[in-house]
Amino acid sequence: MTFDNDFPALKSSTYFNTAYVGLMSQSLYEFRSNFEKNYLLNADQYKIDAYDSLNHTHAAIAAFIGSKKEQTYFVSNFSAGIRFVLDGLPEGSNVLYLKDDYHSLVDALEERDFNHFSLSIDERLEENIEHALSQNNFHALVTSIVQFTHGLKIDFDFLHHIKEKYPKLLIVGDATQHIGTDHFDFDDSPFDAVVCSGYKWLLAGFGNGFIALSDQFFIHTNLIREDFKQKVFSGHFNILGAASLVFALEYLKANHFGKLVEKSKVLSQNLRDGLTNIGWIPEYYKRKPQSSIVSIPADESLLNQLQEQGIKASYRGKYLRFSMHFYNSNEEIEKLITLLKHSISV
Repeated sequence: MTFDNDFPALKSSTYFNTAYVGLMSQSLYEFRSNFEKNYLLNADQYKIDAYDSLNHTHAAIAAFIGSKKEQTYFVSNFSAGIRFVLDGLPEGSNVLYLKDDYHSLVDALEERDFNHFSLSIDERLEENIEHALSQNNFHALVTSIVQFTHGLKIDFDFLHHIKEKYPKLLIVGDATQHIGTDHFDFDDSPFDAVVCSGYKWLLAGFGNGFIALSDQFFIHTNLIREDFKQKVFSGHFNILGAASLVFALEYLKANHFGKLVEKSKVLSQNLRDGLTNIGWIPEYYKRKPQSSIVSIPADESLLNQLQEQGIKASYRGKYLRFSMHFYNSNEEIEKLITLLKHSISV
C-alpha cells in the first residue's frame, strides 16, 4: 500500500512530522478547489448549503469516533473547542492536569477561575494521578491522550478504573495526537469530553476540529445541550474546514482505516526497535500503551543535521520527535537509522 502519488510532499522529503502538521493529499486539494467554486459562483448559497449540511457534518464525525451526533460539535480548532468545554465547568472547580501538557490546553485551564492542581509527567503517570485523586475531591481530570513532546499515551484501562472509583469525576481529553492514529470509540471510552483538531493525523487541512460530550458531562455541569450548541455556533463557522474534515474522514474509511492503523503501529514499533538497536532508547518505550510519536532526548543541532539530509521532524521539550503515519515506510526508517548510526555519535 503506497500513497506517494496522493501526497506530493513525500517526493521532496522523508516526512516524520505529522504530529506537527499532517500532509495534504492531492485528493483533498482537488476537493477543496472544487468546493470553493460554489462560493465563487453562487455567493450566499454557499453559506446556506453549509448550514443545511451541519447535521451531516456532525453525523460523519460521530460515526467516525463513536459519539452521539447531537452531542458532537464541529469547531475550528482544538484551542477554541477546549475553551468551550472548560467554560462548562463551574468556577472554583478542583481541576487536576499535567503542567507540561500541550501549552494551549494548559493556558486554557489557567485562564479560568479553577483551583489548579498540576502533576509532572513521568513513567508513573497513572500512579501519580491515582495518588492525587485520593488526596482531594476533584471535579475534573484534564489531559492529552498522547503527550505532544515525547508521545506518552495514557492508559485507557487505568482511566476506566478511575471512572469506576470516582463516578462523578469528569475526564476531559485532548485527542488531537490520538484520533487518526488508532481506533477510538468515544461512547466506550472513559472520557466525558474530547476535543480534537483535524489538521494533524486526520489529514483534514487547517480550520477544523470537533468536540464530543458524554451524558455525564451534561449531568454534572448542568449544561443544556441547545445552549452549548448555540455558544459553539455563535457567529459563522469555517465552512471549507468543515467540508474538508468530512472529506478526510471519508478518505480514511475508503482506504480501509483499520489497515492504515495497523500499518502505522508496525512502523512505529519498527522505529522504536531500530533506535533501541543502535543504543538510542526512545522515551517511554517500555510502556504498554504506545502512540505514533517516537521521541529521543537529543540536542536541537541533531534536527538540523537530519533536515540537511531531507528528513523532517520536530524538536519539542528537549526531545527530537518523530511521528509515524501510514504514508511512511520501512525504507524511510532504515534511512533514518543509518544516518543516526553512521553520522552522529550516540
